[in-house]
Amino acid sequence: MIQRVLARLSRPVRKALGRLAIRSPRTAFAVANTLAKLLATVSPGFRRALRTLFPDLSPRDIRRTLGQIWRTRLRTRLLPYWIHGAGFAPVRALVRENEAIDRLRPPMVISTFHIGPYLGLGVLSERLPGELLTLRSGRFAAMEDIGGRNVAPVTGSEQQGVAGFYRAVDRLRTGGFVIAALDPGQAERRIAAPFFGGTIHLAAGLFAIARIAKVPIVPMAARWIGDEIEIIVGDPL
Repeated sequence: MIQRVLARLSRPVRKALGRLAIRSPRTAFAVANTLAKLLATVSPGFRRALRTLFPDLSPRDIRRTLGQIWRTRLRTRLLPYWIHGAGFAPVRALVRENEAIDRLRPPMVISTFHIGPYLGLGVLSERLPGELLTLRSGRFAAMEDIGGRNVAPVTGSEQQGVAGFYRAVDRLRTGGFVIAALDPGQAERRIAAPFFGGTIHLAAGLFAIARIAKVPIVPMAARWIGDEIEIIVGDPL
């Protein structure tokens, strides 16, 4: 019952917070933090998952972790509304400086996941020394906010997928960057990889693109640190 009520309230709450974020980001974050504390007390599904993955966590640590999960979810869901209402500038101001980004050189594939404040990766289109092409898949249309107009859809029709694939290879061969999420989404081909003692399935297309173009894959992720966004740059694969 609680979960159904939360599901119905989710979209209007996100929209209201998004409008508030345009006028007063700090206030919107404060409201999101308060809601997170409430939601942490009524999240049986997350609670069960945490107990399964981390059986040694104390009840207090579980409550604290649930609060962090909900803060991350609510704040992250503010970002698309904020970007569409006020442009990327307010989000850019939240992103911490990271010299590792400035050291990246093309050609290169950048991989990420739709986890955390990934739209903060929009700073890449401004800071990378080369053109950035974003591969967009299925329901994750918000990835479009990372690459601006330089976007190639890779799901939908077969023709779109093939066109996006070859466009990515061409961008790399002409000295550019390609960024895409490894979430399997609607990908027809997937590969399995070990993950926390289990298995995670990843979209295979990005690995094929990198292999054909003979370029490295650099993993990136974004996370919240207080009210700021930190971009983490991994080692090339």
